[in-house]
Amino acid sequence: MRTKFEHKQSGSTLAVVISTLAILMAIVACAVYYTTTVNRNTQRTTTLQTALAVGDSAIEVLFNNWRSTCRTFPTTVYKSSDLTAIPTPSPFPNMPSSNFVKRGSGIDPANDSEFDPTYTISNYKVIGVSAEFTALPSSSATPEPQLGQLSANVGSGPNPSPPPTTSASYNYIASADVTLNASFGSSTQRQVVAKVRRVFSKQQLSPWNWAIFYVDPLEIHPGPLFTVTGWVHTNSDLYTGHNTLTFADKVTFGSDWSIGFMPGDAQHPETPQPPNYPSSLPPARDQALQPFGLDSTSIFNTTDSNPNNDSYAELIQPPVAGFSDPLAGQRLWDQASVIIRINADNTVSIGYPNAASSYAFTSVGSGDWRYTMFNGAITTNQTIQDNREGAAMHLSTLDLSAIESGGGANPNYKSNNFNGIVYIYDPNNTTSSRRGIRLKNGSKIPTSGLTIASNNPVYIQGDFNTGGTGSTVPSNNSSNQNSDGTYVDPSNPPSSTVSGYTRAPTSILADAVNLLSNSWSDANAGSVPAASDTTFNVAVIAGIVPTNVNSDGAYSGGAENFPRFLEDWTNKTLTYYGSMVELYKSQQSIGEWGKANVYVPPTREWYFDTNFRTNPPPGTLMVYSYTKGRWFVL
Repeated sequence: MRTKFEHKQSGSTLAVVISTLAILMAIVACAVYYTTTVNRNTQRTTTLQTALAVGDSAIEVLFNNWRSTCRTFPTTVYKSSDLTAIPTPSPFPNMPSSNFVKRGSGIDPANDSEFDPTYTISNYKVIGVSAEFTALPSSSATPEPQLGQLSANVGSGPNPSPPPTTSASYNYIASADVTLNASFGSSTQRQVVAKVRRVFSKQQLSPWNWAIFYVDPLEIHPGPLFTVTGWVHTNSDLYTGHNTLTFADKVTFGSDWSIGFMPGDAQHPETPQPPNYPSSLPPARDQALQPFGLDSTSIFNTTDSNPNNDSYAELIQPPVAGFSDPLAGQRLWDQASVIIRINADNTVSIGYPNAASSYAFTSVGSGDWRYTMFNGAITTNQTIQDNREGAAMHLSTLDLSAIESGGGANPNYKSNNFNGIVYIYDPNNTTSSRRGIRLKNGSKIPTSGLTIASNNPVYIQGDFNTGGTGSTVPSNNSSNQNSDGTYVDPSNPPSSTVSGYTRAPTSILADAVNLLSNSWSDANAGSVPAASDTTFNVAVIAGIVPTNVNSDGAYSGGAENFPRFLEDWTNKTLTYYGSMVELYKSQQSIGEWGKANVYVPPTREWYFDTNFRTNPPPGTLMVYSYTKGRWFVL
């Protein structure tokens, strides 16, 4: 009996051992499978991340080359067929040198049939797309604008003429299909594919879309309460030191923002305070935006012998013959249909730029419409004292009423011959004999608009583009103002035009712009005469005298003094609707801000003219930006 019992006990033990071993083997098998699966998934995930990184790098190479291509001729809207020569990237470390990149040529962003698993990177391309990011009819079709309207002058090749005059955004899609192998299974099992896509956008936008646009450092240090309506941007540093300043809209800077004062500024010893701005819209860093669409570091050179490429001030300079001109077609000289030159003997030559050579000036006689239109409108050899410059300024005055009659009834103005752009200058400026241009009687501007450019300082005298003068303009009427010149209802400012008149799109481009009130008298110049309420509806491009430029601690005057003053504006209102753009340093008006007996500041009621977003002044000056938009993987 004992032997039988032991036999049964031994068999049960063996069964338990076998069962246990089976369970352990199953556990080990599961662990091995799990570990292998996890390892494969980890490798696949790691390989996918590497593929995405390679794809992102390839897209970055595409972007840099696409942007470089577009900047070559910024007024050109490049087509897909123009982008086939974009260089391919070199193999990355540990990547094969053969079968590395295969270009794509398809024009449909939704069709990914150009993926080729035998290449590390395939379907490598940038294609133009429609405003809805869909395919265009062909690779030679021009991308459609996402905003603005496609104007007839959009062209291809070097600097189409005339340059585009409408704001627009053109979209492209870049693609890179990346194939990498993990280290397990067959070759097909190991393949990991990342199909990377990104939207590139080229935007051309008029600088008149900003209330204040600076290329150089932007300082805004108002004493009294001051609100800036509209966008504000500087390609450089932003300095704000007063809590009396309020930004009501988007503010961007290309470098840095300091709640304080610019280094070298010895005229602001006070403790800086932060400005006010919408809680959801603080000042933010953004890319530097490029006037003319070109990088200033590559097109401007002050050390060579070419006088046509020194700075953005070339915009208002006549071109110099015998030298190449990187800004040909962009200069206001080139764009003007009328050129007025003040001669050394105080006579006037009226003409136009010679179409055969942008350097030439063709004078016209009494039989030409330009002569008829402007000959009686110019008075030369008038003198005023400019205390900021510390000099007597010899002015030539253009009477704008002579070219505006009955709300624009002048047939010459409405003819196809006049494009609304006038270039007027006195080339006889010297350090001992200072010259300038004055505009007066400009209360009415023809509805089609007017742009006046000069390389001299410009003085605007009296109500400008208001439809009337004095208290007939509601913004000048004392019944709408408090005793300090501020408006009774700031949230609902009085109209800047008389009833029935619409502000015309108007701009002034000059070395500096000085605003003279309705009360100005040449006889009182130099005595800081009392000003009267005056309204100006005009966009301005002008220069500045930078802070501490002479190592003496002088302040530039800031954006609050971008237009210059020569009167005592105590408790008087200067109403301004427009856009202020700084692109260069003044070359003739180099008197520093902060001198005694120059002016007393006005009550500044300044507003961005939102009309410019849809109806800018005549002429073209586009700011170009190139951005990387939505990133996605198919």
